[in-house]
Amino acid sequence: MAVSRIGIDLGPTCARAAWVDGDRSVLLETLTGHRFIPSVVGLDREGALHVGDSARRQLLLWPERSASNLRRQLGTSQRLELDRKRFSATELCAVVLSQLKELSEERIGHPVHAATIAVPCHFAPEQHQAMIDAARLAGFRGAQTVLEPLAIARAYGQKPSELPDDKAILVCDIGAFHIEVTLLGQKSGRFTVLSTAQCGTGSDLIDERLADYLGQAFQREHGLSVWPHRKTLARLRLAAEWAKCQLSEREPVTVRLPGLITAVDAPVDLVAELTSEQLALLVEDDLRKSLEVIEIAFRAARLKSSQLQAVLLSGGGARLPLLADLVAASAVMRPVTESAPEEAIARGAALLST
Repeated sequence: MAVSRIGIDLGPTCARAAWVDGDRSVLLETLTGHRFIPSVVGLDREGALHVGDSARRQLLLWPERSASNLRRQLGTSQRLELDRKRFSATELCAVVLSQLKELSEERIGHPVHAATIAVPCHFAPEQHQAMIDAARLAGFRGAQTVLEPLAIARAYGQKPSELPDDKAILVCDIGAFHIEVTLLGQKSGRFTVLSTAQCGTGSDLIDERLADYLGQAFQREHGLSVWPHRKTLARLRLAAEWAKCQLSEREPVTVRLPGLITAVDAPVDLVAELTSEQLALLVEDDLRKSLEVIEIAFRAARLKSSQLQAVLLSGGGARLPLLADLVAASAVMRPVTESAPEEAIARGAALLST
């Protein structure tokens, strides 16, 4: 059966697409081997919009000509300014969705006419409509939205028919800029949102703390400050993100940035070793405080942790053992994590579209 609809996760920092082939979901993979594109739009010097890796690099170096976290402004009258040109969030989201559509069609081998797009629980009706408008502007003839925790539950194979009436599923989505916690129950054979809570802290905090740690270590060793240099800070931020991802799989990790700063006409390199223990010291207190939203969600749903059937983790931050440990301590149950939890929303949206 030909693929006619794709599932989309248009996140604050990354966008992913997936579709169903037989009984499994297939994630879009670019020609460079990446399974996402940065959900960043930039305006180049010729006045043309571009999206993806080039826009993300531009965001770090020339933020005044770039925009990210686009969906935050959906459904509002606020215009986003890129180098004195103004765009609506709907228009810029459409640029990202159009890129996903084009890449998916190249991989699938024929046009794709419809999309199922996952959105957060806190989205208002006008934001749902703005996302649908963006999809149509991107060339999709049909578009619908689904809630992210429902997509995550679907990706993990959870079925409402298997959930007792007095039990719930806790979905913890650890995004770049927020952590959203949702309790799902079942009613009439369908999942229903019992409560949801979020905080404005996510895995982006880890990148900030690591970049700051690397900068301070460099200054202590060489007596040189990295803070006045925009390109240097951009390199540190990318190195911190890389180190965070590596620490989810192995340790220690050695960060090397040749020629981070040139002093007296001689380049000075950064070489630093990082461990999971160091990472925990940098961010554990902040993340533990952020995960208080789990207790808020329980109180709002009038449930106890003993009523949990499962705890599901999603988002890139879910790869870190530290976060899984903190969620387990808050929910009094060990969470279930896929091998690629950051892909769960896109895969679930694709499965819900069938």
